[in-house]
Amino acid sequence: MRLKYVIRRLKRLFDAYLPDRELIMRTDGKVWFVKISKKIQIAGLILVIVTSGWGIFSSFSYFAVGKVIEAKDKEILKTRIVYRGLLSEISNYQSKFTILTDDLEENHESMLDLVEKNANLQQNLSTAKSKLVSSKRRFESELVSSKRQYETELVSSKRQYETELVSSKRRQDEIAAVKGRLKAKLKDIEQRMRSLNTHNFELKGNLSSISGSLENALAERNSALMLNERLNERTSELLANLDNLQNSEKNVIARLTRTTVDEISVLEKFISRTGIQPKQLIAGEKRTSTLGQGGPFVEVQKGNEPGAFLKSSIDNLGAKLDRLSNLKRLVGVIPFSPPLEHFSISSHFGKRRDPINKRWAMHYGLDLTGFKKAKVYATAPGKVVKSGYKGKYGKFIEIDHGDGFKTRYGHLYKTLVKRGQEVKFRQKIGLLGNSGRSTGSHLHYEVTHNGKQKNPWRFIKAGKYVYKN
Repeated sequence: MRLKYVIRRLKRLFDAYLPDRELIMRTDGKVWFVKISKKIQIAGLILVIVTSGWGIFSSFSYFAVGKVIEAKDKEILKTRIVYRGLLSEISNYQSKFTILTDDLEENHESMLDLVEKNANLQQNLSTAKSKLVSSKRRFESELVSSKRQYETELVSSKRQYETELVSSKRRQDEIAAVKGRLKAKLKDIEQRMRSLNTHNFELKGNLSSISGSLENALAERNSALMLNERLNERTSELLANLDNLQNSEKNVIARLTRTTVDEISVLEKFISRTGIQPKQLIAGEKRTSTLGQGGPFVEVQKGNEPGAFLKSSIDNLGAKLDRLSNLKRLVGVIPFSPPLEHFSISSHFGKRRDPINKRWAMHYGLDLTGFKKAKVYATAPGKVVKSGYKGKYGKFIEIDHGDGFKTRYGHLYKTLVKRGQEVKFRQKIGLLGNSGRSTGSHLHYEVTHNGKQKNPWRFIKAGKYVYKN
């Protein structure tokens, strides 16, 4: 019973991890399927295990014997090294013993020398103390004598300063008397000067009133002339600045218009590669011509309307920018990207022989082959309008990208999005499979615009240039 259980477990493992596999080979549009059965896979696995086990066993036995011999050689070498080390240590100890005996003899002799030097130092210390006491007494006597001499000099300088102070007070009294006499004379002179100043002020007042009126008139005339000159200069500067500003604005608008036109032509070329004319996609570009307008005709004379050329240039640039923004928006919704990362084309768009009944039929999509369960991506952002099983398409997804563009994905192994879900660009929406009316694992990919079928390969080829630029 135990053996049967083990056999059943092995069979389940082989069924799970070694299923029957198919290799897809494609040459010149023809596809071959090579089947590898479970028995061949088991035989190959057993052969690989036996070969690797024998290699591991022979390698291990070879290295194990070599390591044993090498370990014995290392032990013999270690014992020889230890013996030689012991001999060298014994010789080192003998040499150290002889050195220590020599050092003890030298230390004994140096101790005797130190005892003699200590006795000499004590004698020198006693003589130095006696000299220090005698020098201290001599310094104290000199200090007392210098103090007495300083006190006598201080008393004599104090008396001399007092006599000089008395004489200076007398001189100050004499100077104060002379100063009083000079002040009286100065007051008389100041009174005479005041009377003369009042007379001069009266004369100056009359002259200043007359000259002031003349100066005011001249100043007003000069200020008016200067103001007129400044206004003329400012007017000419403003006119020159206005001309420069208009020229620079014209140049900027011209450069922007050229750049916008170049971008528009590049985007239109990319879109036209899909087989759709860009003018058909942009709705409402000429709406202004159909709106209600009217009024009397008044011809504009040249130069009557200031900045007419600049205004028309700005209007032209605005129209070009509107067109460019519409084209950029369209590039964002057109499905330029391929739905698989790695693929090969097994059937193109158009007339072909049906792969099942071999009769001529119209193929409105592109069949892309790849690995089973490969990731399928949304080729542009949009909203899922269908997700589920749809007849001969098998497991099927349809996405509305806006502006009339829709993409369809058929024969899926599994759908990963639901109806009504918003998807982003290159979001994973399903897995490649073989459901529905199909001869093998592939993706049936369709692109429609306003309900009309379009060739998806043109969109993918145009996308290579879009994402490159």
